[in-house]
Amino acid sequence: MKILISVHTYYPDKNGVQMVTQYIAEGLAKKHEVKVITELKENYLRKEIYNNVSIERIKINSFDGKFTGEKNKYLSFIKDYNPKVLIVVCTQSWPFDWVMHKLNDMDCIKILYTHGYSGLMKHYPIIKDIIHLRPRALKYHWHWMRYYKNAYKYIAQFDLVTYLSENNISVWYAKKHNLCNGEILVNAVENMFFVNTAYERVKVESAREEVKFIYVANYDSNKNQKFVLEAFYQSEIKNARLIFVGSKKNSYYKEVVELNSKLEREYGKRQIDFLYNQPRESIPDLLRDSDVFVCGSIKEEYPVMLCEAAAEGLPIISTRVGHAPTMPGCIVVDTQEDMAAAMKMLCCNREERIIKGQLLQNYAKENYVIEEKVKWLDNKISLLLNKGRGVQ
Repeated sequence: MKILISVHTYYPDKNGVQMVTQYIAEGLAKKHEVKVITELKENYLRKEIYNNVSIERIKINSFDGKFTGEKNKYLSFIKDYNPKVLIVVCTQSWPFDWVMHKLNDMDCIKILYTHGYSGLMKHYPIIKDIIHLRPRALKYHWHWMRYYKNAYKYIAQFDLVTYLSENNISVWYAKKHNLCNGEILVNAVENMFFVNTAYERVKVESAREEVKFIYVANYDSNKNQKFVLEAFYQSEIKNARLIFVGSKKNSYYKEVVELNSKLEREYGKRQIDFLYNQPRESIPDLLRDSDVFVCGSIKEEYPVMLCEAAAEGLPIISTRVGHAPTMPGCIVVDTQEDMAAAMKMLCCNREERIIKGQLLQNYAKENYVIEEKVKWLDNKISLLLNKGRGVQ
């Protein structure tokens, strides 16, 4: 069976959407012919085959939520390949925006694989933007308010829409517009994160004196490393180290490093590591050699990083984002003071770290196994085909 996946980010990119799409594509490719069409970036090949998945790349330009580029080539590729199943990943992206007016003309099973609707709000602060003279915010909110005023009409044309959780704003949006084609499919974790038990990881911890806190996320204002850094200093714990792991240096990275210098002068020296350009394969070992995972994100839909930390048996301290409040063993915080207190408590309580880590790892084994997610999606495709929809 021919399956085409259309996604704005894919290998060799490194991010949550890329990772999830890649394990879905490679999992389906074990039984089916799978192609991915994605964005062409500098030094990327136009075409290649990676892990049995054929990748086609096209040129894309984006500005203020709008896209230009090889749209005709994209639509022609879908038509010429003539897939039995088309999987479009994410709204607010060219894969969705460029096909939404063509969906009724496509004779195939159509699946929308969502990762949350980041531009969607239950109430847009348009009036406040005007009163407080916030032109950039006003432009942003106005664009996405208009976008989601009509997006449901096209979402309704998909045979299946996957949502990350019941608490996701996309589910609220579906209920608001009486969409009945959605089901929950949570993110999963690569098998390399399920190697050790929480108890085995604690053996490593016992061999050293300091407690290691780790935050794996690209250096970005939304990931909010500054929040975590300030909380760490406020905790005033001495026998601890904070490790940031990001993809590359950027302007926000420099801001965090500068903030660290300022806090060091105010509070005294602390053990802080800023890592970057780490290969994906090194992340499990970095987590395995740490004791507590921290997350300071401002907004997330279903952060994969929390799933990975749970699979490694790490206790988690997180801001109130995504599925963090539903994870057993995860300490959810709302303020820097809360995070500082949680850091201090876990730093001083090894037994509590073990208990929470074990709870999270058991939860991960029940909910985050890739093979189960691929099997679920494959079964859904079979059911849709058996209904006679999209048969060629």
